[in-house]
Amino acid sequence: MSVNNEWRLAAYKELVDCLNPFFSIYLGDYCRNCRQVIGRLSEAAEESIDLLEGVYPGCCHRGAGDIFRLEGESSERASIAPEIITGLQRERQQKLQQSGAGGGNYSFRRHRDAALVKGAHCLYFAAQGCILGALKGPLCINFICPPMRADLLAVCDGDDCLVGPEHDFLFVYRSLAVISYDGRDEVVRELSDFRQKVQALEEMCRVFLAERQTKSLYTVFTCSPTG
Repeated sequence: MSVNNEWRLAAYKELVDCLNPFFSIYLGDYCRNCRQVIGRLSEAAEESIDLLEGVYPGCCHRGAGDIFRLEGESSERASIAPEIITGLQRERQQKLQQSGAGGGNYSFRRHRDAALVKGAHCLYFAAQGCILGALKGPLCINFICPPMRADLLAVCDGDDCLVGPEHDFLFVYRSLAVISYDGRDEVVRELSDFRQKVQALEEMCRVFLAERQTKSLYTVFTCSPTG
């Protein structure tokens, strides 16, 4: 990677580091209870399964972490910059060597057609969860499932201009396109704006939960009889 472009990788990691605590505190319960969350979807009955082996992968199936597309961006900005990808993959290999991760296999029986489905977890999936930290790929940080998005919209009074669409949470793809292809000044402004958006959503979640004297959005919306 060109030394002149190392700052782009640093900016990418800064954005992911900004978002990771929010996911961990407010959305982690959804991922840990993925099957229960899927049960809220209209198509849940058709997709019910019996897990036979491993851990249900949810979004963390093999290859998901290596998808670098920026959906919805123009063709010349449809992927994060090559120099960022090179840097991410370099540092990921170091993580893999240190952690001994490498994914794992799973299998389940699907009720609607009795099909046996087999697959592999993400390469960066370990017993303690994702090992990537600030090295997560765009898909890992930008996608939130419909129940997550619905609950966050309820928290912030339907402000989808803040939450963003399902496929572009907090408009992460747009921010990553700026980080990949725009100048330093634009990147600095974008990171500042993104940080403010995360802080605003985090404050709304904090107030919402404090009013209900609980610590988990998942508990409020999925476990509570009143939803």
